[in-house]
Amino acid sequence: MKYKILNTIGEAYTLAGRDVLEGIGDVFYKTLSQDNLRESIGAYDIAVIGLGLDFNKDIIQNASNLKIIATATTGLDHIDLKTAEKRGIKVLSLKGEEEFLNIITSTAELAMGLLIDIVRFTPWAFDTVKNYKWDRENFRGHTLHGKTLGIVGMGRLGTWMARYGKAFGMDVIFYDPQVKESRVPDCRRVSFDELLAQSDVVSLHAHLNKETENMFNAGVFKKMKNTAYLVNTARGRIVDEVALLEALQSGEIAGYAADVLADELSFEKTFSTHPLIEYARKNKNVIIVPHIGGMTVESRSRTDVFIAEKLKKFISKGMSL
Repeated sequence: MKYKILNTIGEAYTLAGRDVLEGIGDVFYKTLSQDNLRESIGAYDIAVIGLGLDFNKDIIQNASNLKIIATATTGLDHIDLKTAEKRGIKVLSLKGEEEFLNIITSTAELAMGLLIDIVRFTPWAFDTVKNYKWDRENFRGHTLHGKTLGIVGMGRLGTWMARYGKAFGMDVIFYDPQVKESRVPDCRRVSFDELLAQSDVVSLHAHLNKETENMFNAGVFKKMKNTAYLVNTARGRIVDEVALLEALQSGEIAGYAADVLADELSFEKTFSTHPLIEYARKNKNVIIVPHIGGMTVESRSRTDVFIAEKLKKFISKGMSL
C-alpha cells in the first residue's frame, strides 16, 4: 500500500529526504497557511512537518485519516500531544535520539554567534557601512575573554555552548537540576540565583515545560546584572516577553538575542504590532532571528533523512494505516 503523505516543509525539503519519503508513499509538498492546513489535513495518512504550523487540537480533530505525524525536531510544543494520543496518532520526532543528535550542533553555533553579535553590536555596525559610513567609536563592545557565561540547561546543546564559551576564554557556570556534573572540564554547577548574580551572559538551552515556562520573569531580571545579556535559542515561552521588555526599557539587563518568540507560530498575524519587535526597530540591544537554529544545509539534510528513515522503519515493523 502507498500512503498519502503531506509534507508541509514544501519544496525546501531536502533531496536526500525526498528519496526516502517517496519510497513510502505519494508525497505532496505544500507550503500551507494554518487555515489551508485545517481544510486539507483530512485527506492525508501521514504528515511530515516542521515548526511553521501549529498542529493544535482543532487541526488534529480535522485529521480524519491521519495516523502519523513526523517532525524533525526535539521540541514538540507545536503539536497537541494529548489530542494526538486520544486520536491514536503516532508522533515521531528527534526527541531522545541522543546518539544522532550529538552531531547536530547548528543551534549551539547560532547561540554563540548571537552572543558575539549582541556584545559587539555587529548588526548595527554593518548597517552604518551599508549607509556608507565608517564609524568605529560608536561600536565599542565587550571582550568575552574573562567574562562569565551562565548556561541554563546543560544537555546536548548546553554542553556544546559550554565548549564554545571555554574556547573564548570564558568562565562557564551552569544551572540544571537534572545534571550534577558537566561533561566539559572546569564548568561549575551553581544554583539558579548564583547563576543570575554572576553571569555576564546567560544562554538558555532548557526544554519548555511547566517548570520552565516564563522561567525568566520580572523577578529573575531583577536578579541579573544590569550589564548582562540574555541569549535564547531554546523556546520563546521560557521568557516572559512583557517582563523582558520592561527590563530592557528600564536598563535592568543590557540586551537580548533570540532565535525564538513566544507566539512565533502566529507571528505573521501580529508582527506589525509586536511590542518586542517595535522596541528592536528603535534600539540597538535586541536581535531576533526567525528560528533558524537548525537551518543549515548540513543539519537539515541529516535531520530530514533521519526522520524519514525513522518513519520508514516504523511502517516496516507492521504498522497498518
